[in-house]
Amino acid sequence: MKKVEAVLCAASIVAMLGACSSDDNKTKKMTGSVSEGGSMAADSAGTGGSGGSGNSKSGYTTDLAKGDFATCYAQVKEHCRSKDTDTAEKMEIPCKEVELLSIPLTDGSMYGPKTMKAGPYGGKIDWNQGKDTEFVNPVNGSETVCIPTGIESFMEPQVNNLEIENLRDVDFSLYTIFRPACMKPGEKYPLVTWANGTCGEIAGYATLLSTLASYGYVVIASNSTWTATAPTNMVQKRAIDYAEALNKDEKSILFGRIDLDHVGAAGHSQGAMATANVDGDSRVDAVIFWNAGNSNEKPFLNVSGERDVFPSTPQSMADGVNAATQPGAWVYHHKVLQTGGRSTGHLVLMEQPERVDELNRAWWDWQLKGDENAKKKFVGDNCTFCSMKDEFEYGHNDKLK
Repeated sequence: MKKVEAVLCAASIVAMLGACSSDDNKTKKMTGSVSEGGSMAADSAGTGGSGGSGNSKSGYTTDLAKGDFATCYAQVKEHCRSKDTDTAEKMEIPCKEVELLSIPLTDGSMYGPKTMKAGPYGGKIDWNQGKDTEFVNPVNGSETVCIPTGIESFMEPQVNNLEIENLRDVDFSLYTIFRPACMKPGEKYPLVTWANGTCGEIAGYATLLSTLASYGYVVIASNSTWTATAPTNMVQKRAIDYAEALNKDEKSILFGRIDLDHVGAAGHSQGAMATANVDGDSRVDAVIFWNAGNSNEKPFLNVSGERDVFPSTPQSMADGVNAATQPGAWVYHHKVLQTGGRSTGHLVLMEQPERVDELNRAWWDWQLKGDENAKKKFVGDNCTFCSMKDEFEYGHNDKLK
């Protein structure tokens, strides 16, 4: 039995929107075409559909043929600002740290700007990948409700809405790949397959996912914003299939680089429902459900908090995790931003990614890399996350050891 309330998010948003419509231009912008989106990625970043050549107009290149990690890393930009990355090309420039957007609060103050530091590999984003391959996805017709109605239904500050509504020529039938900007000879990197939440544009998750990649992971995310209903309810499985193909493709920068023996799956909101569709796949080792869901298939982490779309409490989360047959843990966030939004606690990983970065990386470091120091953050007498009650409450079931 799986407890996955995430699909309710899609239903609740549709209910809030009622009968909504989009003009022809908005519909065209949302769905795009494979050729338009794919050519944008190839022209602006030199990445093409095979997973990236490592060249871009920014001047950044990877010298993997020579295995020159130091030369590659020296080209990674020292400091980037989210507010400047308003095009796909700019998003593809790898950075050693990213300054996040400042968010206006209801008391007249501002949250931020916060800065997230990348890991030792740097993080690289390859936009609109998979063109002209068998892994191109259908486009879900429900996505047309997202711009602007679906996004603005959360009533977040306009600066946030405009950032997400800037689609950066995304093609919803393709993928965004987050990978180490520089890779060392002979190393392979675990795979995480990602699913967006309802109307969650991939750019909104970019800082969190590229930071994970910068610590030695490959994240392949479907660009779809409607990931748990047909025909796009298995995009994460297709992303793993695509990763297998890239790993065998001598033209891909990821040729032989993906550790397919260590695979995770994660999703936000409706994307958590998509994750529940793939966690039974034999290739998946562990999962994270961002904003609700438990698993009886694989070890899991369930993250929620105050003012979520789905009302929950630490006790209700603990009860759900304790009832699961798999090793599981839960996190319930406090200190959610007071933006005036109706469900700001649902958006912590998008608006406050610096708060969940360590949690995200530690789970994957333990589950996919076997890191004993990461394990100590979740279990043991001096469990790191057990003593952070000002930030969040944490617990796990007796199967997580």
